[in-house]
Amino acid sequence: MFKNERFLTILDLLQKKKVMRIKDLQKELFVSDSTIRRDLIALEKMGKVTRKFGRVELVKADNIELSFLFRQQENSESKKYIAEIASTFLGDNEAIFVDSSSTTSFLAPFFEGLTNLVVVTNSLKLAIKLDEIPAVKTFIAGGRLRSGTGSILGDISLDFFSDFRADLVFLSCSSINANDVYMSSEEQSGVKRRMMENAEKKILLCDHSKFNVKGYYRLCDVNDFDVIIMDQQPPEEIMAVWSHKNVEVLY
Repeated sequence: MFKNERFLTILDLLQKKKVMRIKDLQKELFVSDSTIRRDLIALEKMGKVTRKFGRVELVKADNIELSFLFRQQENSESKKYIAEIASTFLGDNEAIFVDSSSTTSFLAPFFEGLTNLVVVTNSLKLAIKLDEIPAVKTFIAGGRLRSGTGSILGDISLDFFSDFRADLVFLSCSSINANDVYMSSEEQSGVKRRMMENAEKKILLCDHSKFNVKGYYRLCDVNDFDVIIMDQQPPEEIMAVWSHKNVEVLY
């Protein structure tokens, strides 16, 4: 098992059990004392876990924000599926906003072959990918780089997006329920909200794992989006509310 896979497994186990003995965690992963120790030290430096008296627990277990690399690996097949549906909205001669989420990063391959496409983003990782597609005209926000996430945030980013108008905006979220869409940070919410204000059509990309997660920073109401794209059909009770709100759901 590679290091990043171990990190994901550790965080997944701690999400479920909240607190574990380090010895038990070591047995779950079938790794040596030195390997589990190095992994936990690395995760502690990232601010994801806390070690104390031979035990380890998550920091802010209900609202953990994984690094971009971890998030991109989580549910990657689902995110590719969502991106494939989202790509059907793309066309020539369009300007689009794309946020810095791991889900929207899977859109990049679908930009190839389009003519006169303008992409405006606050994602450093996406901008690097688009550097390999010269036909795409890419604009990247200035501001503060949030370490480990590839997100560029802050007041400079807000002003940057105010200077553009887009035909489409593709966003993801940290959590969603029948009525509201949430993010894990206030800064992320602010930048996404500014994108939405300056885009004609608003599309939310959201996999099924976002349903049972607490969110503390409300982004908007679900019907502020024109389309919600998911990897599977939402629960019936949520679909009923979304139908009443006239939200278009694709999966």
